[in-house]
Amino acid sequence: MSLSTEVASELPFLRRYARALTGNQKSGDAYVRATLEAIIADPTQLSTGGSARLPLYQFFHTIWDSTHINDLSGSDDSTTRKTVHARLSTLMPERRQALLLTALEGFSYQETGQILQRTSNEVQDLINSAMSDIARETSTEVLIIEDEPVIALDIANIVKELGHKVIQIASTRDEAVQAARKRKPGLILADIKLADDSSGIDAV
Repeated sequence: MSLSTEVASELPFLRRYARALTGNQKSGDAYVRATLEAIIADPTQLSTGGSARLPLYQFFHTIWDSTHINDLSGSDDSTTRKTVHARLSTLMPERRQALLLTALEGFSYQETGQILQRTSNEVQDLINSAMSDIARETSTEVLIIEDEPVIALDIANIVKELGHKVIQIASTRDEAVQAARKRKPGLILADIKLADDSSGIDAV
């Protein structure tokens, strides 16, 4: 298989990665275009002893590092994509790269290390740090509406283990509403039928 054919077969994946890395289609495609133009100008820059996939991503990062453009403005209309880009934009660049290369593109720690010029252990540290950063960014304050004390405590423990903060456990609708007026929760976990015959759904 010729080099051009191999590179062409990897382009959809490289574009996906570039778009995820930059946060929008236009910027991601610009990096891919710059990479291809550099390869066309001097094909020897992309030295392959087998598959072109790893060398292509390595060369893409050479272009990425040399331009120092880091656009994560996120022009996609999808609410989900905007949320993902917002979370990714909080990560330090190398942590974001390591996370995307392994989780999105399926590279091993060793391959990712080759792309980023890091050791496998350094890549693992970057990914662990990225996951911790994301966990901190996604934590929220939780209001629990549950009239059974044992169940309420179990739920509270689960919520805390997931990195969230329980602002109050309410056992009735009125108590829950009062709690939410004092401090607006980011998430509400509610039982349906409460002990005083009030409704968790009504409270929500």
